[in-house]
Amino acid sequence: MRISREEFNQAIGAALRALRVERGFSQAVVAEGINAIPEADRRERSTRAVAAYAALSIILRNEQGLTQEDLAKRSQVPLEFVRDLEAGKDPNPDFYFLYCLSVGFDLSFTEFARRAEELSDIPDDVRSGNEANEVED
Repeated sequence: MRISREEFNQAIGAALRALRVERGFSQAVVAEGINAIPEADRRERSTRAVAAYAALSIILRNEQGLTQEDLAKRSQVPLEFVRDLEAGKDPNPDFYFLYCLSVGFDLSFTEFARRAEELSDIPDDVRSGNEANEVED
């Protein structure tokens, strides 16, 4: 079941608030923690996350036998979003559209995000080694 952008934003906000409160952090402490992360590290994490969502979209689309057009229709997102995400042309994808992709893949957003996070945690040297193996096969 797909929810509206407003409902999605409210749910994300509530989940983040609940997590912050559960861990006993104020908004100021969270902001300080985020600001303490060097800008280069934040950019790298963001780049890895976007690349992981792009890779996951391609993997799931291939597993489900979908074209980019099929996925865009099922997810009710612009075709350009799917194309740009998968081509690595969107450095800051719309989080609501990522949620919509999860619906298009018939996954909860939590599962979709978890799988993308797993992909983003694969070290570059392992990824490079796997790509080299694929070329040799």
